[in-house]
Order: sequence, then C-alpha cells, then structure tokens
Amino acid sequence: MVGYTIYQLLIVFLFWIPLTILFLRIALPIVRAPFSDPLVGWVYKSTNPLLRPLERFVPRWRNLSLAAVLLFWLVAAIEFALLSLRVSPAAWAVGGLAGAIGFALGWLIALTLLHVLFSLFQPREGTSLVHMTARIVVPMVSPLRRRLPLLGPFDLSPAVLMLGLMLLRLVLVGALYAVAAKL
Repeated sequence: MVGYTIYQLLIVFLFWIPLTILFLRIALPIVRAPFSDPLVGWVYKSTNPLLRPLERFVPRWRNLSLAAVLLFWLVAAIEFALLSLRVSPAAWAVGGLAGAIGFALGWLIALTLLHVLFSLFQPREGTSLVHMTARIVVPMVSPLRRRLPLLGPFDLSPAVLMLGLMLLRLVLVGALYAVAAKL
C-alpha cells in the first residue's frame, strides 16, 4: 500500500507539532540561542510546564536538556505505537527512537535548505527564523566549508551536509525501524 491512510496522516500531523516544539527546545540551548529572542522565549514558555518537574529527576548535561530529549523520545514512541498498533513496548521504544532521530534529521535537512534560501534571498537579518536557522546550521556547515573548495561562486558545503544527513537518516532510521518490526 502506498501512502498514508487518513488515520496515519492525522496521527503524523498531530504529533508533528509537539515534536517540532521539543526539537527546538533541545536544539536552541545547544546553539546558545538568546532567550530574549521571541521564538526562543515562546519555545521555553510552552515547554517549561512539562519539563520543569521532569528536570528535578533528569539532570542536564552541559547545554543539553536530557529531560527534553527523554520527552521527545517518549512523544515519538507514542506516535510510533499509534501508527504501528504493535503490542510490544520494546518495539515502541525502538520505533520511537527511530522516529525521534528521523524527525530531528528531517528538521536539520529543512533548516539547512532554509539557510541556503536565506543566503540567496537575503531576508531581514534581525528576524527570529533567520537568526535561529543560522545558529543551528552554521556550526554544522563550517567544518565542511573549510574542507571543500568553492565551485566558482557556489558553496557546496550545505549540499554535502544535506546529503550526509539524508544518508544518515536513510541508513540509521531504516535500520532502527527494521529492528522495531522484528520485536
């Protein structure tokens, strides 16, 4: 069967919202996005009621909120359980891990593409989305940019980054879903 059923499409859509917010809650502190930014502030305000109590039991590691990572994985596991309708909690755990990694890599690919578009069309620099995208993508692109030569006026490092992220998503997430299917 090709494509999603209506049920699957609704589940994926409904879980896309909390997964996106939790992904941003994980990514923004890692890149030290300023709390004064309206988008960053909104992400923190919307996730604090769930994460503050959880952070009492799950410690932070440097700038990484392990409570946010745990919640991100848990939401992805619930989504997987609803999509697969499997009974095995082990399948939910592995499928949730695959879903969380796939979702995060998909967002990184999309943010890299946005960063390229922003560099081509030069939107207003002070906007939250431009600033956030640059803070997330530039640290990943910079090592590649130093190693890859320019092809005339073209910088191929974002394309190489997107290709690497796509391959990682294809191989790692595919392998994890295969493991979950066997459980």
